[in-house]
Amino acid sequence: MAGKFISSDEAETALVETAKALLQEAGTWNDAQYGIYAAKLVSDVLDYCHRDDFPKALVYTCADLLAKRVNDSADDTKGLKSIKMDDTQFDFAHSDVVSGTQADADFETIRPKLNLYRKIGGWS
Repeated sequence: MAGKFISSDEAETALVETAKALLQEAGTWNDAQYGIYAAKLVSDVLDYCHRDDFPKALVYTCADLLAKRVNDSADDTKGLKSIKMDDTQFDFAHSDVVSGTQADADFETIRPKLNLYRKIGGWS
């Protein structure tokens, strides 16, 4: 059972290395940005699961989220509502109402996997 979990520091390092491999260094982020997001993601997972150790099986899942975050940040078409040239205009479906952040929405997608490692939490 000891081999199934790693420390939070090891998890952050593994997430950054795996995300860089997935992106093949195509992202525009630097190591500090990768590290900050990885630290937040590891912290969120440990907090949600009520754990002090990080499940190794979640490294790839979380690295996918990290890579998605890098790709989403590089996408400069976010918020594009319309394009107009001369007498032609294209309007895109959009919503001006935003609740929460994209990182929160992404985290929601992995909750079923996190529930496999979640301990019953309580007040001490």
